[in-house]
Formats: sequence, C-alpha cells, structure tokens
Amino acid sequence: MNNTMQQGAKDQAILPFRSALRLCLRGIETRLGRSVVTLVGVALGIAFLMSVLAGFHIKQALSMDAAIARDASRRIAILRSQVGLLRDRPVAILAPSKTHADNVFIKAFIATGIKRVEISAEPAFTVLLGALHGQIDRDTVAHLAAGRVYVFESPTPALTQELEAGGVIPRVLSVALRPEEIRKAQRHVEQERYRMMWIIVVSLLITIGGITNAMLMSVTERFREIATMKCLGALSGFVVKIFLIESSLMGLAGGIAGCVLGLLLPLVAYGYMFGFGRVLSAVNYSRLGGYALVCASVGMILAMVAGIYPARVAAKMIPADALRSEV
Repeated sequence: MNNTMQQGAKDQAILPFRSALRLCLRGIETRLGRSVVTLVGVALGIAFLMSVLAGFHIKQALSMDAAIARDASRRIAILRSQVGLLRDRPVAILAPSKTHADNVFIKAFIATGIKRVEISAEPAFTVLLGALHGQIDRDTVAHLAAGRVYVFESPTPALTQELEAGGVIPRVLSVALRPEEIRKAQRHVEQERYRMMWIIVVSLLITIGGITNAMLMSVTERFREIATMKCLGALSGFVVKIFLIESSLMGLAGGIAGCVLGLLLPLVAYGYMFGFGRVLSAVNYSRLGGYALVCASVGMILAMVAGIYPARVAAKMIPADALRSEV
C-alpha cells in the first residue's frame, strides 16, 4: 500500500518537458512584474559586459584605422621628397593584391591632386603596391622599364630577378619606424591590453553580482509557492527542474536584450564622436558577433547557476516551514 502511494506520487510529479515548460511560462506570465525586473537585472549586467567588449573593439579598430592613415601620409611624404610636387602629374599605381592599407594609400594619394593613368600611358613614374610577389606579365615589365618605379616594400627575389631581366630597377622607399617609435608603440599596445583585461574582469564580476542578486530574489521570494507544489506531490528534483528551465529562459532573454543594448550604446557613442560611416567601416562584425554570442551564453549560464542553489535550498525545506517563511 505504501509503495503504491509513493509510486503514484512520483507518477504525478514527473511531467514531460513540454508540460514543465508550459508551467514555467505560465508562472512568468502570472508574475510578470517580478519577471520583468529579473530580466532587466540580467539584461543590464550583460549590457555592461557587452558594452565594455564592444567599446574596446571599436576603439582598437579606430586606432588601427588611424595608424593606417598615418602610414599612408608617411608614404606620400617620403614619395614627395623623392619626386617633388604630385599635383596634376600622371602617375600609374599598380597593386596586384591590394590590402586595406593599399586602398587607404590610393585614396590619400589621389587626394593630393595627381592624375592617375594606366601603365601604358607613359606616366611620370609608377608606384608598385601590394605584397610584391608572384609574376608580372612582360608587357607590364616593358612599360615599367620606360620610367621610374617606386616601391615601399622590397620585392621577393624571384620578382626582383624578373624585373631586372626586363631592365626595371625599382627604388625602395623605406617607411620603417625608428626603434624608439616601435618600442613606444609596443608599450602602448601592452598598456591597452592590460587595461582591457582589468576592466573586463571587473565588468564580469559586476555582471555576476547583478545576475545572481536578481535570480536569488526571484527564487527566494517564492518559498511559499514551492511549499505548495511540494504539498501537491512535487518532488524536489521536479521543483529544481522547473526553476532551472525558468532561469535559463530569463537568462537567455535577458542576455539577448543586454547584447543588443550593450552593442548599440558604444556604436552610437563612437559614431556620434567620429562619424557613423567611419565607425561602421572600421569594425569587425564577425568579432562583435562572437562577443555577443559569448555574452548571451554568459547571461544564460549565470542565470541558471544563480537559480540552482536557492531552488535546491527551497526544495529541501519542509513545506510547513516554507509556508511560514516571510521574504
């Protein structure tokens, strides 16, 4: 008889996942105000973490973009010191494998007022860009031999031999930084890295505290509800499962909302200061997406972890004691 009653209680308490999910959604709808407060707590914690990560990435992207622009200006200044004025002079620019830095240089070079022409139009001189490896067709080499050729990187031995065979001896214009400039740049990069790591650690701790506090308050104030569920035959494991599902849902929703908010804030701030076009063209969207995925996962995991402990404590309480609790 006793075994039959226990088996009946277990059968009554163990519900399929769909039923448990429906019960959780109904509970969230019933306590909509508290659910919104909990979700906002999770969202703000994740938004803070996401804004820190996105802000550092945007700042680094803008710094790199500015460094590329400075390098282009340095190259133009060195080239001007060799050939004189550039305005209205016909110049050919060859870039077999253009990089972003090459594109920035070409735009800055054209902005000086030069007249960019094809290699077959007998330019005043030619600038070779790109990685400077591989082969150049014979017609191009023949046109290069008719004028001066400038490069900013030494060609590979194979390409150098190919050019020399066609009578082309390019002039290498060094744009290398001085040793003290390199050391200063390295120190600046290291300082930025340490500062970023420190702020990320602090923001993560703040995020953990905010989410844990929100989930603790969400669970501990429901001791009476848990006691009622146990009086109706719910087992401790079933109670924990329900709160685990609810915590994961709240963490996922809050994490997604926090990622969106934390991404928009630095984009709008830096876009207002430096221009939206420049910011949107400089950022790496795949990296920002990776940050968003990590932050959303952190929000969901922290919400689940923060909800497990108080749910287990409440599930182990004697129903009579839980019903008398005041939170």
